[in-house]
Amino acid sequence: MEYESPSQSPTLTQDQRLKLLYPMVNEEETPLPRCWSTKPVPPNPLLQDKYNYIGLSQSNLRVHYKGHGKTHKDASSVRATHPIPASCGLYYFEVKIISKGRDGYMGVGLSAQGVNMNRLPGWDKHSYGYHGDDGHSFCSSGTGQAYGPTFTTGDVIGCGINLIDGSCFYTKNGHHLGIAFQDLPSGLYPTVGLQTPGEVIDANFGQEPFKFDIEGEMRELRRKTQGVIEDLSWPRKHGDAQAVLHNMVSTYLVHHGYSQTAESFARSAGQEISEELTSMRNRQHIQKLVLAGKLGEAISTVDQLYPGLLALNQDLHFRLKVRQFIEMVSGADSLEIESESGGGKSW
Repeated sequence: MEYESPSQSPTLTQDQRLKLLYPMVNEEETPLPRCWSTKPVPPNPLLQDKYNYIGLSQSNLRVHYKGHGKTHKDASSVRATHPIPASCGLYYFEVKIISKGRDGYMGVGLSAQGVNMNRLPGWDKHSYGYHGDDGHSFCSSGTGQAYGPTFTTGDVIGCGINLIDGSCFYTKNGHHLGIAFQDLPSGLYPTVGLQTPGEVIDANFGQEPFKFDIEGEMRELRRKTQGVIEDLSWPRKHGDAQAVLHNMVSTYLVHHGYSQTAESFARSAGQEISEELTSMRNRQHIQKLVLAGKLGEAISTVDQLYPGLLALNQDLHFRLKVRQFIEMVSGADSLEIESESGGGKSW
């Protein structure tokens, strides 16, 4: 059987599916999240990946609540083993609600390293969540915003993050619910939180086909990106594309004082250089003096070739003098050259 989106084939292994979805990710350098973290509890609670009231089973993919669930202070969350690699482009994971438990106070989302896990996703800074009991989205705040429908036992909730524009969306049972958050930072971890007894969820990090066609969403994102690129046009006032490219290269060479290269390039491109070769060589000579630590000679040369320049740029003159003082302390420069030429002020 052929699938419109190959990643939805149930015959694929997790490795094969993740490679299809995220071909640019090198897992030796930036591993993908594959399960919830069981990292030992450190003394500092802000470094925990899993709070005490969270229990894990089934290869650390099933999360169940084992606390008292009396108040919001009993909320517990868990992060995935690794942050989402930026090279994913568009990343997605899903959770299935095995049981909503007593009240269904469950949150699905993302959080940064260092966010308190004794809270539901979205309540604290750099934490973002979609909650099942009221359908609200929480963006680094204890006050939620109306977003989507509530969710309960049997529902599959997906969370996707666009690493290009920083937007985040959710899905419910395979249906896109729209953008929930904008301008999210990088380095976030998939995160879920529970708060009342009996709550159980299972995570899908690609070990099974997703309910939502994320591959189709990726194709649409690529199509839109391609359209933006194709719609870009060269500013006509600068001429055609070839002329613009030639001008960019020539300007770069002139700016950095590569006089011989700029001259050769101008001849081959049939263009004129925007600056006299003598001026370029002068600037290159001054740059070499500065890099060699001969600040006194550099200041003197600037005064000779460009009278009044340093007087008009007092900040630049001050920085050069500070650098000269540093070079004098190290024994690489002196005030002799500058004092002989009469330029500048003495310390």
